[in-house]
Amino acid sequence: MAVPTLIVSQSRWGAHRTIAEAVSQAPSGALVLVEPGRYEGQIAVRSKGLTVQAASGAGTVVVETRGAFAAVHCEDGHVILDGLQLTTWDSATPAAVSVLRARLDLRSCSVTGQAEAGVLVERGNADLHRCHIGGMRRGVAFIDSRGTVEYCTFQDLSEYAVLSKRDSDPVVRHCVVRDVGYGFEAFEGGRGTIEDSQFTGVRTAAFFASARAEPVVRRCRVSDGRGAAVSVESAARGLFEDCDVSDLAASGIVVLSGADPVVRRCRIDRVAKNGIHVSAARGLFEECTVSGAGLPGFAALENATPVVRDLTLRDGAEDTVLVRGASGRYTGVRVDRPTRYGVRVDGGDPVFTDLTVTGGEAGVVMEGPAGTNVRIEGGELRDATVTGGAAGGGGRLTMSAVRVASRGVGLTAAETASVHLSEVVVTGGSVGIYGCGQASLQAVRTSVTGPDRAGVNARDESVLTLQTCTISGCGGDGVLIETDRPVLIDGCDITDVAGVAVQGADRRTVTTRPAPGASVEAAPVGLRAEADGGAARTGSTQVDALLSELDAMIGLAAVKREVRSVINLLRVGQQRRAAGLPSPPLSRHLVFTGAPGTGKTTVARLYGQLLAGLGVLAKGQVVEVARADLVGEYLGSTAIKTTAAFERAVGGVLFIDEAYTLARTFGTNSDFGQEAIDALVKLMEDRREEVVVIAAGYRDEMSDFLAANPGLSSRFTKTIEFADYSPAELLAITESLAAEHAYDLSPDTQPLLLEHFTAAARDHTFGNGRHARKLFNAMVEQQAVRLADVPAPTAEQLRLLLPQDIPGGASAQ
Repeated sequence: MAVPTLIVSQSRWGAHRTIAEAVSQAPSGALVLVEPGRYEGQIAVRSKGLTVQAASGAGTVVVETRGAFAAVHCEDGHVILDGLQLTTWDSATPAAVSVLRARLDLRSCSVTGQAEAGVLVERGNADLHRCHIGGMRRGVAFIDSRGTVEYCTFQDLSEYAVLSKRDSDPVVRHCVVRDVGYGFEAFEGGRGTIEDSQFTGVRTAAFFASARAEPVVRRCRVSDGRGAAVSVESAARGLFEDCDVSDLAASGIVVLSGADPVVRRCRIDRVAKNGIHVSAARGLFEECTVSGAGLPGFAALENATPVVRDLTLRDGAEDTVLVRGASGRYTGVRVDRPTRYGVRVDGGDPVFTDLTVTGGEAGVVMEGPAGTNVRIEGGELRDATVTGGAAGGGGRLTMSAVRVASRGVGLTAAETASVHLSEVVVTGGSVGIYGCGQASLQAVRTSVTGPDRAGVNARDESVLTLQTCTISGCGGDGVLIETDRPVLIDGCDITDVAGVAVQGADRRTVTTRPAPGASVEAAPVGLRAEADGGAARTGSTQVDALLSELDAMIGLAAVKREVRSVINLLRVGQQRRAAGLPSPPLSRHLVFTGAPGTGKTTVARLYGQLLAGLGVLAKGQVVEVARADLVGEYLGSTAIKTTAAFERAVGGVLFIDEAYTLARTFGTNSDFGQEAIDALVKLMEDRREEVVVIAAGYRDEMSDFLAANPGLSSRFTKTIEFADYSPAELLAITESLAAEHAYDLSPDTQPLLLEHFTAAARDHTFGNGRHARKLFNAMVEQQAVRLADVPAPTAEQLRLLLPQDIPGGASAQ
């Protein structure tokens, strides 16, 4: 059947003079052919389907309106527009093209003018193909709508090119976006897929997601803009992969305020600020590269908890990786040619696995207050000009299986920092290991070879413990002791040194014990060997000190009793074995139950160190894993990942956070979590003397985990419950944080904080200790705002936190 056709012409006899007239008279399914010319008036299509086409091709027909109404409005119908230039001149008009509960096909059209938006689609569907939208405030807005935008150009828009709001899921492909505020914006749960498109000259963000939005961005290029390539915030998620970012005056990727995106295989080059910036958020970052960033290539700040895998950073200014008051897991990070430090940690609790830093002034630098805890498990720090690794402040740096080849000092411990080395290899440089200030330095099964001066130098008021270490090829003394604090050199082999093996061995606080069968050269003048029971006494002292550290934690009375019970049983078992008696039956594996923020991870680390102090474990390190670290994406990969995690924990503790998630299934026929549990049970049996496993999670959910395999309940025979902190304990934690950071709580502030903690909702989202830390950080920020207008605040004003610094005032909940 022939399609009804209506002709619109300004000169042809018998034709319609206006498009509006032809559209109003056309039956559903008709074709309206428009001859070249400029036509005023609205194209309004309601409850029918029409095609309006430029008879002589794109650009020959101009449709314009001068009143506050759209050039095109389609409602409860379907309109196809082909080759039209649509212009609305009134700035009060919401959109040049308006679609309500309808379908729009826009082909080879141009949308310009002064309307608020080019195309507004509400509860409908719009497909744009080879269109141009520009010269107005906004581009295309999808609100509870679907559609595709392909081979289109967006230019000169003060706000966004494409918007996805609420239940919208548009697809954008092969588009070019220039000189806009935002390229693609999604919020209030909006989704969308953006692929194979180019964004240049973006002023705020090429991709912006907030308020639970979840866009998917693939194979896009962002360049030459003042804004970021990606900005994700406010609990938004999303996937960004295989994108190229270059020459921006801002950061490449910014993740804020509880956002949790996945970023894969993105390349970021020559950005003025951070390559990747994560603050108070999470995120998974895999196989990305950052080069030439003006600020740290990767920055994790303000309690951020990113997961980073196979990240490469080159030629970064300042500190290439910066962690400030944040944690996260960083696996396979490679840093080449940093301007200053490869990795700098200023407060926080990050874990680095397989870290490589080449060049710069220092490979890894840790500073920050007590509570800072940096772990490096495997990797290499080489060619630093000043020091391979440096620990200052009051935190703890733990390194295991790391190779250090520095042109300066191999490793430095200063101030009140605590450094623990296990199976670390230090080669070359001026001094192998250097301790100063009041630092505490412990090295186990560590080797130092070929420094120009001393292999190990302890000076000022530093404390040094060397156990079963090897020191050789030194241009000075093997160990140079210039401290009057305790020094223990136990079972070390010191050979081929230009000076003496241990310089200062005759000091009152120095205890030395040669390695069995060590050469005469290795036995220094003035060597004071301990009696046979000396090593046991040293271990006992270490255990007692760790138990004192446990006792010093706020609250957790029941937890402390349970841990002491386990340690006492282990001690008695050792004493019975020494007396030729059988040991009492005891499983060292534990289940920790309780809400987040109750100290489970901290206690797990102390437990690992306690077991190492007792000689039950070789190293005592804690390897933290979650479901994603154990469960693979395809059949057979789970056993490989689980075994790899188990291998990293050999000699220490495997801490499985939210272990109950392994007993859950996600998707059809997904039982890979069960595969991980089965692999764990076998590994716990095969290597029961080498690894202790702690499974942690909510109390009720952990019963599902223990029921997932009959072997679990027999291996986890002891459960330690971590109760929520009481309001008084949360106040004590806040007071401790204040003292740690040199702040004082006014007398009026303390009771208000106690009221706050008493009234806080204790649901599953309650953060316990994290809640106290977050509140303290907010108070510090509020104090800074309060003092901003004070020209020269006194030291007392800078220290004092007042009731008005509590977020929300005295009634903050």
